[in-house]
Order: sequence, then C-alpha cells, then structure tokens
Amino acid sequence: MIDVDGSRVLVVGLGSSGEAAAGVLAGLGARTVLVDSARAPTHAGAASALAEVGVEVRLATGVPDDIDSYQLVVTSPGVPDGAAVLQAAREAGIKVISELELGFQLLEGSTIVAVTGTNGKTTTTGLIAEMLDMPGHRALACGNIGTPLVSLYGEADRQDVLVCEVSSFQLANIEEFNARVAVILNLAPDHFDWHAGMEDYAAAKARLIENMSADDFLVFNADDEFCVSLASRARGKTIGFGRKPAPGTGIYLDGTTITTAPPLEAGPLMDSTVLKLAGAHNVDNVMAAAAASLALGRDRADVALKASSFEGLEHRCEPAGAVRGVEFFNDSKATNPHATLHAVRSFDRPFVAIMGGRNKGLDFSELAVALCERLDDGTMIGLVLMGESAPEIADAVLEVCPEKANGRMVRTADMDESVSKAFQMASPEASVLFTPACASFDMYEDYQDRGRSFKASVGRLAGGGSDARIE
Repeated sequence: MIDVDGSRVLVVGLGSSGEAAAGVLAGLGARTVLVDSARAPTHAGAASALAEVGVEVRLATGVPDDIDSYQLVVTSPGVPDGAAVLQAAREAGIKVISELELGFQLLEGSTIVAVTGTNGKTTTTGLIAEMLDMPGHRALACGNIGTPLVSLYGEADRQDVLVCEVSSFQLANIEEFNARVAVILNLAPDHFDWHAGMEDYAAAKARLIENMSADDFLVFNADDEFCVSLASRARGKTIGFGRKPAPGTGIYLDGTTITTAPPLEAGPLMDSTVLKLAGAHNVDNVMAAAAASLALGRDRADVALKASSFEGLEHRCEPAGAVRGVEFFNDSKATNPHATLHAVRSFDRPFVAIMGGRNKGLDFSELAVALCERLDDGTMIGLVLMGESAPEIADAVLEVCPEKANGRMVRTADMDESVSKAFQMASPEASVLFTPACASFDMYEDYQDRGRSFKASVGRLAGGGSDARIE
C-alpha cells in the first residue's frame, strides 16, 4: 500500500474525487494541500470540512508558488492533463497520479471490475454491480458513477467486488492500476476539450490493459475496431461480445437469444426481448455485463434474472413523467453526439428531441444525418435546441436536410421553455426525449443537475404553473 505519512501531497481539483482524495490523504498523515483554479468551484462548500481535517485549500490558484515542495500530486479527472500545474509538477520531477491510481494502491488486494468506453459505461457498471451483488459479498459501484474509488478506503471489505466506471481522464495518469476484469465497450470521438485528439483519447483508453496479467479477463466489443485491436494486445483472457457469432466472441446474439461460447460455458443465456432496457445499444451493455459477471463465476440463472429485471439508471433514457398523454424521457447523461446518436436511432416511438449544451470540440455531422433520417421517416416530429451549441447543431442539420428541418426546429432560452415547446410539438401522441449531445457546463453544474432541472420543468408543466409557459 502507498505510504504518504509525513509526505507533502498536492491534490488538484475540488470536485468529488479531489475532495475524497484530500480527506483520505490527510487521514493517512499526509500534509495535504488542495488547489483549484476556480474562485468558486462546484464543491467550494467542502473547503471548510476539509480544513477541519487538516487540508489546506487554496482556491483561485493555478500553479502554487511552492510547487517544488511536494512529493506527490494527485489529480482529479476534470483537470486537463496539459494543465499548467501538472506540467510544472512533472518538470519539477514530482510524480503525478490520478485519484483512481491512489484508490487502487490504497485498496491493494481488492477485486476490481473496471468499465470504460465512450458510451454505456454507467449503465454497464450498474448492471455488473447488480449481477455480482450477493449477501455477504457486496458489489459496490464506484468511480465516475458517483462514488470515487478512493472514498472506499476503510469502507470496503476485502471480499467486496469494486465495480468501477473509469474515464480516459483517470486512465491517463495511472501507474499500477489493474482490474481482475476489464470491460471496454466502444470508442467514438469525445472529450476533445480535454484530449489533444482521437489518438490521445484512444491512447488513454488503451492504458486499461497496461498492467493485465495472464489470469485477468478483458471483455471487449467484437463489433468495434478499436476494441478488437486492444484485445489483440491483451495479455489476459479475452471475451468478445457482439451482435453475431464470430471467432473470439464469447457472448453474442443468436436471433434474439443472448448466447455464450468459450471461454464461457456454451449455451443460451436469455431472450433479449425480455429486457426492460430499450435499444440495441443496451443489449450490448447487457452482454458486456453478463460476460464480466460470468467470468467471475456468477451463476448463469442469476445473471439472466438480474439482467431481465434491471430498469436502468437515473438520467439514462429515464421515464420522467407524462403530461396529458405526452411521455417525457430524461437522457441527460448523453453528453456527446455518439450517445445521442444511439438514443435517437433506438427510440421506437414518435418523438420530439431536446438537445444542446456546451460542445466538447466534437463534430455534429453524423448525428445530423441520423436526425434527418428520423425526420424523413416521420419518427422525429421536431427538434428543440437550447444552450451554447444550439446554432451549431441547427447548422449541421440544415446542411443535411434543409427542406425537412425548416419549420421543425425551435430555439429556446432555458429548460422551462424547451419543455413547453417540445410538449406543444409532441401533442397529442408523441413523446419528448431530452438527449443533449453536449456537456452541461454552459448552464448547469453537471449532467445530473441538468437532468433534475429537466424533470422539474416537466413537473411544473404537469402542475400547470406559470413557469410552464404553454403558449
């Protein structure tokens, strides 16, 4: 286990990960300083609690004047790897690790399942935790799903399985991190506001297998070129999942039946039509989760039962109520075009989409094609656009199908107006799908805050209050 007693440690970023890391480090005897470049970061309220346990918090601080005095730097996932403070630390010869790496070293000997990919991570992490959880042998969902891995130090027992959603940000600064079962779901452009480009993003994801042993498992998407390439370099046992049987595919669809093959026990597992999770992408998530759980010895019948009863997580195509026959769905977790593409293509009823937010340096052209296809076949009735990226999305759609889109796109100023306009366009028989395709930081604290705002707006609309602004 890492020894920080008496060491001077710098934590960068006052988010949930930074807050957890700083608190644990102080408890281990480290002389801990936390810096955040924002004057009033999201978690600024945690500063006083950290001060009480001996953490010095410095807000509105980029590179601290005493950068040379630290033995270790722990970075939060929201801090770009090229941030000046991290560059200064490396130039000073100071080790820089992620909160994920710190948690791994402190929880040495724990069984870890790590889930990464561009989309589907949170749902798959939740599924695996549900499938593996047993009386006396807990499965704890952690990482980007909401509970930082490091916060489980002193809380998790050795027999617990830690199912950890991991991001490219966290993987970029690991040293020893390794999972008993690693899961890679897919790779599509994302986070180009953080990574230098696709090559840098892919390289960070690839670190997932860097420390694999021959006894570890890699569950990978056999229909994704990057994932297949990654699997070819893995030192452990590999289990592919895919839409059809193929060499190396250990779990696949045979018609509508999810079927397993070596290295898993061969045979039908379950009928995919009984899943409560909608969309082909969620069948992929179920296959990935089942493969990871079966690799750890979970009973096949239990895996199938947990998969069939899983209803999804908050902010992932979550039912958000109905108003006079119009159903609303909250997909606030769709923070990039690829995630929204899945939602738009899999939605199986007439709908109005609400999109927009802060673009992360990504291209909307492929999404625009899909939106135009749905406009053309009549499934998508209209598009409501809000936030910073609204003009950019509108331009992308108009470039592809100006005739279909003209008169069917509406710009709005805020969430209440967006929900009201979408309701007007959807009535009386269509649904409303909130699937932003963008980050939330132009208007909200995070995607969860944004999703709650959407649901509150639906509630106000249902209540008929003045805030609903039905015209």
